[in-house]
Amino acid sequence: MEALLSKVLSDLHLEVGQQYSTFSFPASAPFLLLGGDIGRLIDYAAYRGFLESQIARYRKVFLVLGNHEFYGLDYQSRLDAARRLSEEPSLASELILLHRARWDDPDSDLTILGCTLWSDIPEESYGIVQAKVNDFKKIDQWTAQRHTAIHKEEVTWLREQVAQIEAGPAKRRILIATHHAPCVEGSARPEQVSNPWTPAFATDLVDKEGWVGVKTWVFGHTHYSAQLFRNGIRLLSNQRGYVLPGSAALKEDSTKRKQGRDFDAALAITA
Repeated sequence: MEALLSKVLSDLHLEVGQQYSTFSFPASAPFLLLGGDIGRLIDYAAYRGFLESQIARYRKVFLVLGNHEFYGLDYQSRLDAARRLSEEPSLASELILLHRARWDDPDSDLTILGCTLWSDIPEESYGIVQAKVNDFKKIDQWTAQRHTAIHKEEVTWLREQVAQIEAGPAKRRILIATHHAPCVEGSARPEQVSNPWTPAFATDLVDKEGWVGVKTWVFGHTHYSAQLFRNGIRLLSNQRGYVLPGSAALKEDSTKRKQGRDFDAALAITA
């Protein structure tokens, strides 16, 4: 079966300086996977315009919702906006919203499973995480408890999907796309791993059982581009981070950038 070639980008943060209509990158593959934090759904028209410009260049665009997509209102309202976006006449035929969604490639044995994932925040970390992480200020009525509860729902959904595929009549290769990271070590800068608010960004899942058939796991959220192998699974992220038009990344200096791969606007992978 022919492998699917897809560009992978996340954490574009086009809300910074309203770059929805000005950010450009080469169309180096027939498919585009956007791993969340592309912008904010409160910027609905501008966000839609960005996606419309990508639909014109790609056969399919896959969209994972990041935490920033939910900024500006409550979780359910932003989720409703995302669903409305996926039903827009200008997008509906080519945009695949990966919110607890499965897509089977009709031309190969590849299945894509996608969700935000969120993360497992230990109860003893609720206070520091809510104080340090903007999600709990920017998403109305968002709490560490709800964050963790939805994470558990999404992990259950992923595991059920993987098990169903494994039990199916035909063997399939699985690519999982989430915004939050499925492991702590290797998904962020080494000096950040021990931060007490790290549980808001990553959860150790990939080394556990239950991922038979999963070949690739694409993630974002940590603002650290990386490629590594864990438990036989290729983990990959290609994250831009906060960038003002005409500036360097706001969050990084040149020394820190060398610790992970730089964001590559032309990166494409086979799956």
